[in-house]
Amino acid sequence: EDAGDYKCVATNEAGVVERSLTLTLQSPPVITVEPVGMVLEAGGTAVLDCQATGEPLPTIGWSRQGRPVLGDDRVTLLPNGSLRIAPLLREDTSEYECVARNLLGSVLATVPLTVQGGPARAKGSIIGNINDVEFGIAFLNATVTDSPDSDTRVIQAKITNVPQTLGPAMRKLISILSPVYWTTAKEIGEAMNGFTLTDAVFKRETQVEFATGEILRMTHVARGLDTDGALLLDVVVSGHVLQLQSVADVSVKDYTEDYIQTGPGQLHAHSTRLFTADGVSVPYTWNHTITYDPTKGRMPFLVQTLRAASITTEYNPLEEAVAFQIQASIAKGIVLGLPRNQTMGKENLLFLEFIESPVLVLLSTDIDECESRDTCQHECRNSLGSFQCVCPAGYRL
Repeated sequence: EDAGDYKCVATNEAGVVERSLTLTLQSPPVITVEPVGMVLEAGGTAVLDCQATGEPLPTIGWSRQGRPVLGDDRVTLLPNGSLRIAPLLREDTSEYECVARNLLGSVLATVPLTVQGGPARAKGSIIGNINDVEFGIAFLNATVTDSPDSDTRVIQAKITNVPQTLGPAMRKLISILSPVYWTTAKEIGEAMNGFTLTDAVFKRETQVEFATGEILRMTHVARGLDTDGALLLDVVVSGHVLQLQSVADVSVKDYTEDYIQTGPGQLHAHSTRLFTADGVSVPYTWNHTITYDPTKGRMPFLVQTLRAASITTEYNPLEEAVAFQIQASIAKGIVLGLPRNQTMGKENLLFLEFIESPVLVLLSTDIDECESRDTCQHECRNSLGSFQCVCPAGYRL
């Protein structure tokens, strides 16, 4: 409290003279508002508060694991010293340090930030033609929430501006018309959905083939998150589908998709499923080819299986809108083509390939165990991933 403005006044018969001064008491920084740890959803906004006092007034900076945090389109240092990050990405999970400095020293406060999940919203546009009918621009809006009674994520969406001539046919396409379900699927164990793997920046080429001969092709482009944390999607569709009556009762069955890492920044996925129209089952198959930034890394498993269930769909001709709901989860998948009781070693795995069936086939370089003389006492027969010891005629092992 001794700090302040002082004045010295000298007086005699000849007059008065005075001088003024300011007394400042310097003090090291003290953090008065400490940042609080947060657990937030991807796509949201984090504001890490930090304020400090001292004389001179401290400057506040932020670092992440010892490295200065630099401002960009997502990261902003607010005038009051707080750090704002939006939209949040999974990779923002880390410990952050608030550092207050002045001439007398510095002080630091550490805070953890954890970013979880699948964006909570998605939006985009759909253009193209189906059955030679142009539908201008349709608009997709979706919300994503965790299921309260199952280990899945619930995607609820509506596609508006769908002409009545296309609405009934689109009811059976909703599960593959948009990649929202793969991008935001509930992650089981160490599995990664599309958002975690690619930061929602990817391109997906899809081809759908119906048992009745129709073929539909789609291109999906995911452009990351907007400033509000919503997933941005563009879809281009072209081809033909089985035409349905508007009054037909359409039911889309539960299904699975297998996603396979075919190379850096490359995935292949396929599935076979059914929908029923007025009780008649119609099978169809499709495959996806996905490309993304290879620096984002690979899936944690060679194969991941996505499961979609509780699919409902409805077309409202008055609103010209298709509404649908899907529950989706993704987990470690099973690699086919291995002999029973045999594991797949990293040292000899090359890649996976689809043949027309489609059957997942394991192609690998084989180690010839028979090259070693002590593998078998008599004859050694090598096979893919294994070997067999056999005896001369008239003997048994």
